[in-house]
Amino acid sequence: MSKVRRLFQFELRLLFGNRWLLGILVLFGVLLFLNLRNLPNQDSLFFRRSYTSLTLLHTMSLGLTMLLGVLMIRRDIRRTSFEWNAALPVSYVSRISAKYVAGVLYFTVFTLLAGAMFAWVSSQTGVASSITWYYTSYYMLSFEVSYLVTLALAMLLAICIANRAVYLIAFCAWMFGTFFLDIFLLERNRWYVLRTFHLNQLFVTGDPDAETWGIRLIADELAASRWFVLAFTLLLLTAGVLLLNRLRPTAFQRSNWVAGGLALVLAAGAFVPYLSIWGERNAGLQAKLNDPAVKTVDALRDLKVETFQIERYDIDLQREPGDRLKIKTALHIPAGELAGRSELVFTLNRAFHVEQLKVKGAPVPFSHEGEKLTVQLSTPLPADEDVQVEMDYAGKVMDYVAKNYTEGSYLAFVKGQNVFLPGYLAWYPLPGDYPIYVKDYDGNSLEVGVDFGGWKVPPADFHITAAGFASKLYGNLESQEPTDGKQVFEGRSAAFVKLFGGEFEELSHPKLPVRLVTTPYNVKNAEKLLDITAERYAYFSGWVEHFDPKLDQILMMMMDSIHSPELENKTYYLVWLLTELDYYANQFMNSMLLGTNEGEVEIQTASEDVRPQIRSLMWYTYYREHKGYTAEELKQGSGGSLLYSLFEPTEETDPNHLGVQMATQVAQALDEGKIEQVKKVLNHFYARGLEIPLVDDAAGRTGPIPYTEWEQVWKQVMHDDADAN
Repeated sequence: MSKVRRLFQFELRLLFGNRWLLGILVLFGVLLFLNLRNLPNQDSLFFRRSYTSLTLLHTMSLGLTMLLGVLMIRRDIRRTSFEWNAALPVSYVSRISAKYVAGVLYFTVFTLLAGAMFAWVSSQTGVASSITWYYTSYYMLSFEVSYLVTLALAMLLAICIANRAVYLIAFCAWMFGTFFLDIFLLERNRWYVLRTFHLNQLFVTGDPDAETWGIRLIADELAASRWFVLAFTLLLLTAGVLLLNRLRPTAFQRSNWVAGGLALVLAAGAFVPYLSIWGERNAGLQAKLNDPAVKTVDALRDLKVETFQIERYDIDLQREPGDRLKIKTALHIPAGELAGRSELVFTLNRAFHVEQLKVKGAPVPFSHEGEKLTVQLSTPLPADEDVQVEMDYAGKVMDYVAKNYTEGSYLAFVKGQNVFLPGYLAWYPLPGDYPIYVKDYDGNSLEVGVDFGGWKVPPADFHITAAGFASKLYGNLESQEPTDGKQVFEGRSAAFVKLFGGEFEELSHPKLPVRLVTTPYNVKNAEKLLDITAERYAYFSGWVEHFDPKLDQILMMMMDSIHSPELENKTYYLVWLLTELDYYANQFMNSMLLGTNEGEVEIQTASEDVRPQIRSLMWYTYYREHKGYTAEELKQGSGGSLLYSLFEPTEETDPNHLGVQMATQVAQALDEGKIEQVKKVLNHFYARGLEIPLVDDAAGRTGPIPYTEWEQVWKQVMHDDADAN
């Protein structure tokens, strides 16, 4: 034991007594400080920037790990002038162990520096200490596991290759295990199962949704991957000792082979749980890809979905242990909607098993193939009776799809407190046969059908009761007061209903009728955003008569996509990097004041409908009166995208440049001091309705406003003012 201790002390002195190696530690600490110190104060997402910085620095430090591992072996063990060392009564197990442990301790300093620096900058963001500790421990564990396997690999390479070519081979191994593996095997070929072999364990999740859900969603995979990497590290070290012992006579040949065999069995055994996780994911994905009912993108272009009206959904959503969902749904269908039909077709995700289905209180036969749920009726439905369909179904939702950087991603999931249930994946029954999945162009992955079909479900009233969830849920329906520990959502929706859950923060502002939900690291930016939005709100609410806010919730969750328009059911989705606070404050205020403009693409000519131009004139007045811009400055683009309908129309929709004419009218009136008259005109059309949905309201509140009507109202208001003077 004293021999091993002395060997270990000797190796430590060689490492920590080397000025160059100590200088590299200092350099690494300085680089960490320079890269992370300003992140808490930047108007961008802290988590993603810090993740990128730490990942890059860690990758570079692994190059040093590879070099040092080779040098430690070539210094004496694989050096010709030190062959006499083989005659010493010290086993290779002791010598390799001493070198390896000393090297690990040296690189543990890198881990501690990275963890301490991240914890320091994270604490400056104001997040809870539990959040800081969670991510600090994640980074430190990832750093340490990466160093362990990289150092073992470098030492094995130096043992196997006695000449100086080992330096080139080690460099290639570092490049292959980091950049090449990431770019070619994981991202390009989507062989995500190989990511456990990535030397930089931070690349195990390259998910841009990492702060929102990513790391927590793959917690079981991370644990299995790390256990395998540790077992694989032991295998590399054992193989190195075995090879060295074959270079000199030893009485323990059989023991060496037994140890090597046990290490191999241990590594293979640790790989099985990891492989089973990926086997389950890929089995579900391949079942959809191999299903002929799942259409390709080309086959979907001309598809028309036959649907029908559902008046009301009553959904009882229960999360059970093990993240299993048990759902009871009652569908109320108005009389005459299904008259004469002897078969009903719904869409329900294949993740669920339908346990019971009733029509008008009586059980009926049904089939559930893929996402198509077909209900057989013994007699055709009458035209004068309402129909109630009741379904009981259950299942686990972890809808994996092979895309999205080195991670792959989930289209829907329920895992612990993390919830994403989008209606376009049919977690509740949709009326008709909707192709909710689509094969992408190369046939290796899936896309969301709603992105290509553009279809919508008929509007319906919803009453959703959710129980058993570990976190507060949010959605694009109005949430009610919880009853008996159950979360309740109600409202009418012409969109797919979505539910979100996770480690989110809910913010409000005393001067805004809106709440904002975001991730912990984005709270400060969100507070600034609400302050800026409140300034816009104070201006418009001061003169817009009968102000009807069309936005009451902002879900600011940085993720890849939610496959939805930005605004639906008074909910705004912000899923991209937050870099321009003024821009997004304008977007939020625009949605709150004017509602959706999703149907603007359907407007053929401005002469038939000037709602886009009038919406822009609301902001034109804001920039002129409140911000002090001149008419020329706004014409040159100072108002940004909110004024595009006035100054940058397409020749197809506005060949007569009516937007410019309307802006000129308003500019002249403002220059003449007729601000109140301008506001009166705008208030008239605000009451008339300036939302532009895809389907206009039958009552006429959201119908087209022709240019002739604008001219008529403008002349009337200005004429009345002239008469009054």
